[in-house]
Amino acid sequence: MKFKDFLKLHPMFPVVIFFSVAVSVTSFYLDQRIIAYVEAGLGILLAVIVYFAEKKNFSDLKKTVSIVNSHIVEHDNQNVATVPLPFVICNSDGSIVWYNDLFESEIIGEKELTNKQIRTFLPTPSLHCEGRSTSFDASYNEKRYTVFLSQLSDNADDGYLLYFIDDTYYKDLADKYDATRPVLMIVSVDAMDDVSAMISQNAFSTLLSDAERMIISWFTHYMCILRKTGDGRFFVIAEYSIFEQMKKDGFDILEKVREHHLEGVPTALTLSVGIATGFDLSQCEVSVRKSHDMAKGRGGDQVVINDNDRYEFFGGVATGVESRNQVQSRIVAGSIEELIKHSSDVFIMGHKHSDLDAIGSAIGIYEVCEHLGIEAKIVIDEKTSMAKPLIQHYRNKYNSYSFISSAKAVSDVSENSLVVITDVMRPDFAESTELCEIANRIVVVDHHRMSVDHIEDSLIFYHEPNSSSASEMVTELIRYMPSKPLLSKLAAEALLSGIYLDTKNFTLKTGVRTFEAAAYLKDQGADTITVRKLFAATADENAIISKIVNSAVIDGKYAFAKTDIKDPSARLAAAKAADDLLNIEDVDASFVLFSTNDTDVSVSARSYGRVNVQIIMEKLGGGGHHTMAAAQLKDISFDEAMERLNEAIAESNKRNNRIKKEE
Repeated sequence: MKFKDFLKLHPMFPVVIFFSVAVSVTSFYLDQRIIAYVEAGLGILLAVIVYFAEKKNFSDLKKTVSIVNSHIVEHDNQNVATVPLPFVICNSDGSIVWYNDLFESEIIGEKELTNKQIRTFLPTPSLHCEGRSTSFDASYNEKRYTVFLSQLSDNADDGYLLYFIDDTYYKDLADKYDATRPVLMIVSVDAMDDVSAMISQNAFSTLLSDAERMIISWFTHYMCILRKTGDGRFFVIAEYSIFEQMKKDGFDILEKVREHHLEGVPTALTLSVGIATGFDLSQCEVSVRKSHDMAKGRGGDQVVINDNDRYEFFGGVATGVESRNQVQSRIVAGSIEELIKHSSDVFIMGHKHSDLDAIGSAIGIYEVCEHLGIEAKIVIDEKTSMAKPLIQHYRNKYNSYSFISSAKAVSDVSENSLVVITDVMRPDFAESTELCEIANRIVVVDHHRMSVDHIEDSLIFYHEPNSSSASEMVTELIRYMPSKPLLSKLAAEALLSGIYLDTKNFTLKTGVRTFEAAAYLKDQGADTITVRKLFAATADENAIISKIVNSAVIDGKYAFAKTDIKDPSARLAAAKAADDLLNIEDVDASFVLFSTNDTDVSVSARSYGRVNVQIIMEKLGGGGHHTMAAAQLKDISFDEAMERLNEAIAESNKRNNRIKKEE
């Protein structure tokens, strides 16, 4: 830097030097010569320091601007001042080095820039580039910008260049578009035929009228377009911003309808609500129907949201009403029999870590195939199964060829093979996921609440979420098959054991059809003593279960326990311990954590129905039923698993009790 350039940048510098010389001369004439010499020396030293410091700063700035100049206009080498965008240069620690006039006039504006840190204008906590450049959104002075951040060179210490593009108008327009795009909803009253059969016609008409009035009032309050498409059924259109407010309020219409009772009437109505969002209305219309079907398939009394293929669930507090209508069972029974007859062979399987319900229902289908003269095999992993006593009990009559491994099934399946899946609907939870993927013809029989990733390409998807068990469903199918197959005593006991398991000895999820199925199995020769023996545990297993139960921690209405046994037997012990924990006074739900290896933690959850453990387990990536569910967490410690479990419980409680908390 030349001295004349320095003077142009610092016109007050000569004044300061003159003042310093004047002070020194004054001291000299006042016979304060030593002070005069010191003042003169300090003045000269300060002037030299300031000059060389400014010269270095100017040199650094010149270097930075030179880099910027080549960075921006690499081809024509124009000056950076000609760039028609606000931009700023800062060093690696975020301190502003320089900015152009547009940045000062359009972004800083009339505000005084007291904090010369680039973070004043950015939402990001630190400067970082993906490679040499990146971009992000920022807001300042009620304006919105897209900021492009670039390193000035390969060395990040040389600093950064940031361009600010004012796109407030376009971003506000995009937000307005998102906020006003339509959301489709289907609302229906659950199980109207079954409820109307339980009470008088006048009472049902009053209940339905009250429910419809509450639906109309609630959606009108949110300024939705509402059209009635049938008794207890509505089609709703809302703006996305209104839908977001509904989510924030927790869809309290579910509770309003569920809690509405008529004096002297023992039941109430519930709602199923399917919601879909998207940018393609035709696809959105398809999605909203799937969401509504899923809400009903999960037992009703809930909202299922498909927000651009991201599913979310609200509600699911009430237990479903058992359907007394058996027409569907008769139709499905005939269809399944026809499929079996026209198959070369049949492969039957339940879920991984199969239990008595999965194996019992599989044995029921197996005997139907035997009766029809079609070769069948049950796909099972005996090492991980929790139904070993039943498998051994059935094998005493039928040789080991009744059961095959997943690998054998995959190698033997053909184009005309039929795969029947019981007690599970998710391919990743089935005994053989690969068999689900390669099979051309699949039948699903399940009672668990509908999951997002259920098998969609099945020939028959027989789903009864209000049924007690898959064994009950299979028993009913066998009763209504045209060929009237007869069950062996062992098969009847296998099916009855599945019903015993999922109803906890006929205390939960039992309806008229449950007892009808049990009566049919008893008529087929099932011995209840033999069935009870299938639940017997060894002395060592009982010791483990007792240890788990004794170590339990009671927190309000929840019981928590864990076992450190890393063995496949821990799964069965944890399930039985979770059942036993429900016998503790005031415990509504129990959770037992266990691990079968060194990296994963599994959770076995049980309840008596007042707590929906399926929703809690779904938040952990698992699933199940209202009163019986499980989840497996990968690469996690026991403490971390417990923390995630508590978070899932807290979130579930927050949603289900939102209105009560506000009151």
